[in-house]
Amino acid sequence: MLDANRTIGQPDKISLIFGRRVTKRFGDTLQTTIQDLHLGNPVIRTDYKKDSVKQYVRDHLLLRTEATSYHLPDLGVGKSVENLPKTRKILRQITERYLDVQQDILETFVDRGQLLRLSEPTVTSSGKRIPGLKLDNPRQLAVMQALVRFCHLAIGDSFTTKQIHLSVAQALGCPVNEHKLSSLRYDLSKLRGKGLVQKVPRSRRYQLLPAGYRLCVVFLKLFEKIYAPLTAGLLAPFPRDSQLSIPKMTHLDKLYRAIVTALDKLVQAVGLKAA
Repeated sequence: MLDANRTIGQPDKISLIFGRRVTKRFGDTLQTTIQDLHLGNPVIRTDYKKDSVKQYVRDHLLLRTEATSYHLPDLGVGKSVENLPKTRKILRQITERYLDVQQDILETFVDRGQLLRLSEPTVTSSGKRIPGLKLDNPRQLAVMQALVRFCHLAIGDSFTTKQIHLSVAQALGCPVNEHKLSSLRYDLSKLRGKGLVQKVPRSRRYQLLPAGYRLCVVFLKLFEKIYAPLTAGLLAPFPRDSQLSIPKMTHLDKLYRAIVTALDKLVQAVGLKAA
């Protein structure tokens, strides 16, 4: 519930009261709080009576989890120096249980800004602005289509604009004389701006870098194998497809159908009503 609402409205602090009735025996607070103190990373704090567990990132690398008690009887321990080893053992167990619960609900598919940065303009050292990459730009996808051809791999990913001109035009479905070389160079500059393609020194040749090759394949497959067919299936499905039994479907169609079903479940899980 906290994660589902932390990005809506960009709040500085979110609290979730535990889903149970708080009686006098709980004493003070009983809640989990995510608070943005504008220090680069938010702080997560869980309070129970006069005890708490706090989590924060230190030095941009280390995730610290600290269990603290301001009233040892809450933990069943008396106030005495002799009870320090027992107190440390209990606090360690609390910390481990806290981390175990987080591990169970941890999501690794999170947006870390890479896709957004690829779509943003690139500003060169001379101050020139080069537009970013778009997932659905036909000319950009056509250039990527030409760059991942095997003939370039066989010669070390090296090519000239003239060598890929025909391939780009074919990918766009137009005669080569209708797609200008200046347009090709402009689209290629977007990939250079993101460090995916580099120019070979003292030559007119370019080289597709390993990260550039992988990203081109990802962009092409996302559009041609996922976004485009799924959009067509959602907005303009073939009427008789719904009458086809699952055993008679092709393996790929079964997978597409599974994705549509999973998307419906995902939309419901994040609190939206599926159309």
